[in-house]
Amino acid sequence: MNKFLFILSLLFSSIATAAIKNDTSGVIVIDKLSGNGFYLHHGWKFQTGDDPAFAKTDYNDNNWQLLNPALRLPNLPKAAQQGIGWLRIKLSIAPGLRRNAAIIVAQSPALEVFLNGKLIAQRGVIDSRSKLGNGVFDLSPIELPLTDSNVQVLAVRFAHESDLKYFNGYLFPPIIDARFVNGPQIINNINQGNDIQTALLVGFSILVLLSILHIILFRYNTKNKGNLYFAAYALCFAIFLFSSCIGTLPQLIKIWIYNVLIGSPFYVISALLGIKALNTLFKFNSGWYYKLLIFIAVVGITDFVFSFQKFNIYFVVIVIVTGTELLLALKAIWYKRRGAILVSAGFLIGLIGTIINLYFAGDFPTIRLVPYIASIYLATLGPPLGISIFLGREFALDSRLLQIKLHQVEQLSAQTIAQEQEKQELLSFQNELLETKVRERTSELNQSLTHLQETQTQLIQAEKMASLGELTAGIAHEIQNPLNFVNNFSEVSTELIADMKQELDGGNTDEAKAIAEDVKQNLEKINYHGKRADAIVKGMLLHSQSGSGSKQLTNINALADEYFRLAYHGLRSKDKSFNAEMATDLDLDLPQINVIPLDIGRVLLNLFNNAFYSVRQKSKTVEFDYQSQVSVTTLAENEQIVIKVKDNGVGVADAIKEKIMQPFFTTKPTGEGIGLGLSLAYDMIVKGHGGNIKVNSIEGEGAEFIITIPIR
Repeated sequence: MNKFLFILSLLFSSIATAAIKNDTSGVIVIDKLSGNGFYLHHGWKFQTGDDPAFAKTDYNDNNWQLLNPALRLPNLPKAAQQGIGWLRIKLSIAPGLRRNAAIIVAQSPALEVFLNGKLIAQRGVIDSRSKLGNGVFDLSPIELPLTDSNVQVLAVRFAHESDLKYFNGYLFPPIIDARFVNGPQIINNINQGNDIQTALLVGFSILVLLSILHIILFRYNTKNKGNLYFAAYALCFAIFLFSSCIGTLPQLIKIWIYNVLIGSPFYVISALLGIKALNTLFKFNSGWYYKLLIFIAVVGITDFVFSFQKFNIYFVVIVIVTGTELLLALKAIWYKRRGAILVSAGFLIGLIGTIINLYFAGDFPTIRLVPYIASIYLATLGPPLGISIFLGREFALDSRLLQIKLHQVEQLSAQTIAQEQEKQELLSFQNELLETKVRERTSELNQSLTHLQETQTQLIQAEKMASLGELTAGIAHEIQNPLNFVNNFSEVSTELIADMKQELDGGNTDEAKAIAEDVKQNLEKINYHGKRADAIVKGMLLHSQSGSGSKQLTNINALADEYFRLAYHGLRSKDKSFNAEMATDLDLDLPQINVIPLDIGRVLLNLFNNAFYSVRQKSKTVEFDYQSQVSVTTLAENEQIVIKVKDNGVGVADAIKEKIMQPFFTTKPTGEGIGLGLSLAYDMIVKGHGGNIKVNSIEGEGAEFIITIPIR
């Protein structure tokens, strides 16, 4: 419920409900769990110093001191109150409890948690030089990656903060208050924390609304200062609840302490304002006792901040001021003040909620959630709602008087109707004039939009033609190689035929046969390279036939390899001095998938062209020995085909990563690009094939575009 209840709950650890066994070797045996888990309050050994070997499983800790780390700071040995210390515990956990195992830890120092010699969690930061820590309060579970070993060694390295000793020694958690849980206990702990936080936020919201409501009521009737005092009462109570709520979130121990120290006094302040509001509402004289209550409250808050005792005056002050509120409400009933029963009922409900909360809060963080949350609402909302209903009733009485004046206002309103009709006629004429202007402007905008759409269509066509030019250059280079072979072998064969005729005329048949064999080999090579050129042409025709939008089973590896070479040769045809290392890592087991080959080819061609352009630009600017490199990788992963195009060029700046897929965005100089390539690629992959395309890049080091397409 309240911050002080949350603090009380941390002062007293719950009794472990799991079966505890301690064998002769000092190993804690955990063979079953109750609903709350297993509290690790026994079996810990303590040692000062800072040796990494303390975390190892085979370290001999027989000479270490036994220590219950759940004790508060003032009750710890002096050696454990300063510097860096270590705790070790040996656990034997039943095989059935090792899955989804975790510990829930409440602590005040900074921690490093080791399991079997390996660091598994950190709560804060430990400074090895100053031997001080900066702890974090966090009740979320720490997962335990348990091994199959019969004995698990849990080690904790800790260091306290320097300035915590100046505050309440029983305010913050112990060194560690650990509880072993698994499975349902983890989920239950998380859900309980969320539910409690939600309950506190709901209470905070309601109180803020009540505070605003009564400020408005006070503005309406400034003579009734009860509304003002009660608005301040509700606001202080809301601040206290908000402080309690954020106190349940993970945060630095120092911040958590300051939050408690700042938020908790608002509970007492709100109670004092509640007493002031009751005295004002029921016309009681505050008298000397109110000043005495203020003095006691100051003493209690001071004691709360600096006390190192298990029990401090702060909680006595809470009981006194809360009881005073209830006594004032009962006094109003005795004197038959109007609405006293409503107010008394509200404070009685709040007191009942406080008692219930104190009863169940002792089991934190394994509380019985339903009665605990119910107690939060009763304790926080009972008194405010009681007073609000009372003040609302008073406001209702005042409203009756307003009805008389309202009748007079209605009469005056009738006189203004005629004037309003004249205004309506004028407004109607102005609306007609405005509509005419709107129609004219709309027509102009439609014309502009049509022109813009036509321009956009032309730009998209220009981008496609640019891609076609790149593709054509690559195809020309690819076909030129086999054609060169055909021409060369044809010329050589012609010369060999002439030589063969001479040998036949001279009667040298053996030499003629040898020449004929060479001619045969040349013709076979001509046939091979002719078929190679034919395959290139057929392949491109096959891709162009898919432009209708129909999908077909496609070999992504072949498509990527082909367009990779075409893109490279296309750039080489423009710049003979350009060279780049081409690397392929194609998954040979890659399945064929249903795609539109021409669309995927356009996407790949665009990415390859951008990659070669990037490394080409970088090669012009770098002064060191730079080797341009572009690679393509394919693989199957998570029911998806993944295509990665990577280069070591100029990269993509972080500031424009979110913009590169937008239409008409380009970083190329004017005339070299219009900014539609990646936009069209994004539409083809995401909208056309249900896939995704993203970029990973470090500016100046290169970029990697990753395409994912569902296999099915």
